[in-house]
Amino acid sequence: MTDSASSVDLVLDELGEGDNEFVYALDPKALVLEHEFFSFSSPVNVEVGVRRSINSFSLRGDVKWTLTGECYRCLEKMQELQQATFELLLQRRQASEEELASAEEDGFIEIVDPGTRRIDLADYVREAIVLEMPLRIPSQASAGECPHCGQGEGLVERDAQEQNDPRWDALKKIEFS
Repeated sequence: MTDSASSVDLVLDELGEGDNEFVYALDPKALVLEHEFFSFSSPVNVEVGVRRSINSFSLRGDVKWTLTGECYRCLEKMQELQQATFELLLQRRQASEEELASAEEDGFIEIVDPGTRRIDLADYVREAIVLEMPLRIPSQASAGECPHCGQGEGLVERDAQEQNDPRWDALKKIEFS
């Protein structure tokens, strides 16, 4: 099932016993995703697998999105594909205050009232994205070369010059036993 929406509503009563698969394309603005240095240049794609066993729902979500921003090395505009996952065990049952507090502490378990018919997974998707956001793009490690433009010899030379600062020569002469 594929939906293009601003929320990830999961209707619990419509899920069959066993495995269920859903695909969503979400608007980043609807997820309230904003960043100082990046923009979200395409919909956020979410694939959710739900395994239902009576009133217990085990969810695993794969989230993919594209960031657009300036490369931190060459300052050219670039895009980078990002991905994250989230997992959740949702139980629809009566629970004591202690059980609810314990589930809230765990973070991967949510206990809801037996009358709950639907749940919005947008907060889980947003949290997965926020936790995996890079500090800068490109986030891929490279050996002195910019993965975007392929240049980087100047960067390596500058790093080598900074490492050969003569002010540190006196410290190099110290011998430790």
